[in-house]
Amino acid sequence: MVFLEPDEGQVLYSGQNFTAMKGVEKTVIRKEIGMLFQGAALFDSLTVEENVMFPLSMFTTDSHKKKIDRVNEVLARVNIVEANRKYPSELSGGMKKRVALARAIVLNPKYLFCDEPNSGLDPQTALVIDRLIKEITLEYKMTTVINTHDMNSVMEIGEYILYMYQGQKEWEGNNKEIIFSKNQRLNEFIFASEFLQDAKDMRMMEETGQIPHHRNFRQSPKS
Repeated sequence: MVFLEPDEGQVLYSGQNFTAMKGVEKTVIRKEIGMLFQGAALFDSLTVEENVMFPLSMFTTDSHKKKIDRVNEVLARVNIVEANRKYPSELSGGMKKRVALARAIVLNPKYLFCDEPNSGLDPQTALVIDRLIKEITLEYKMTTVINTHDMNSVMEIGEYILYMYQGQKEWEGNNKEIIFSKNQRLNEFIFASEFLQDAKDMRMMEETGQIPHHRNFRQSPKS
């Protein structure tokens, strides 16, 4: 989004230098980008409906009815119903994330940027948010970029993974290739515990056909 000007270098958008553009040109591009912030970043003084409507009021001249219709459409898509008049303080962590996601897609962007979308969520809710982001990415035909250290998210929905180390690209691949990676820094970061190392070994055995997918190791009690 480039709220801060870089000290050096360029920020390119479709080959164009964003930092050199004028205000009107930047506005056009910003309409094509949705942002899901780490802490949801909902406005405390606005209702759910007003929060989701905010980008529409900022970037469009649509009628109030048309904006309301769009707000209701995206709220329904993220499974938020009968919450239009509620305030963020009345929502659970998972609901806040879904409202924030609805706001991020309300302009039907080309690109969706997510900063730690599962931060502060329990594992089950985090999985729901992961799958919702993936579904919406496919439905809206967007490119979604997720900044995360949550390896569950990486393994669940990471089609293209870029691992950064001290500001430099250390490894890239997909969520299947990462299992077989020999990169020491990557493995120390992702599979640091014995439990995760065992999980990696099991996944490698699955991928090489040594054990079946969707395995169930529970044994029937002996008679």
